[in-house]
Amino acid sequence: MLSSKNIHFAILGIILGATSGYVFAFYQVDKNIPEKTRTLAPKADSQAHPNVSNDQVLAMFKTQLEKNPNDAELLSRYGDFLSDIEKYPEAVDAYKKVLAIEPDNISAQTLMATALWNMGKKDEAIALYQKSIKADPNHVPTLYYLAMVDLDHNKDVAGAQQKLEKIEKIDPNQPALKELRQRIEQAKNSH
Repeated sequence: MLSSKNIHFAILGIILGATSGYVFAFYQVDKNIPEKTRTLAPKADSQAHPNVSNDQVLAMFKTQLEKNPNDAELLSRYGDFLSDIEKYPEAVDAYKKVLAIEPDNISAQTLMATALWNMGKKDEAIALYQKSIKADPNHVPTLYYLAMVDLDHNKDVAGAQQKLEKIEKIDPNQPALKELRQRIEQAKNSH
């Protein structure tokens, strides 16, 4: 049954998701543009883009989490946003809450592992990646991150290549394949 509270929550979730996704995507594209190209590009019209700071998005999340502290989807999106803005310890806390509610949430477990990795807790991260891949051997994000672990940590190009081939079989249109292929080729050429 759709109550007005549920409708309002759904609308706020859509707004939060769209806003944070838009802001993050714009930031990612902008930071990857070479400096020389930036000076040639016309200035963006500030009225065309929402002017929402990370603090404002965090405040929106916190308000909703006070009302819905056990909403796994909201907690997961909160953890994703915290990771995006490199607040990894807080992201780990959010993912732990998701896993307390949904212990079999492999995506949250994998994303928590990635936050731990970014905090320098590589052994904990690897253990969580292994737990995720054991639960679902075809979980593409986990395979991707394990391939990165093979390349960056284990120096195991063959292991990374095997994971790449498995991802190609599962989802040949996976956008991350291009980057992974490039990283494997770089690793092969550096040996």
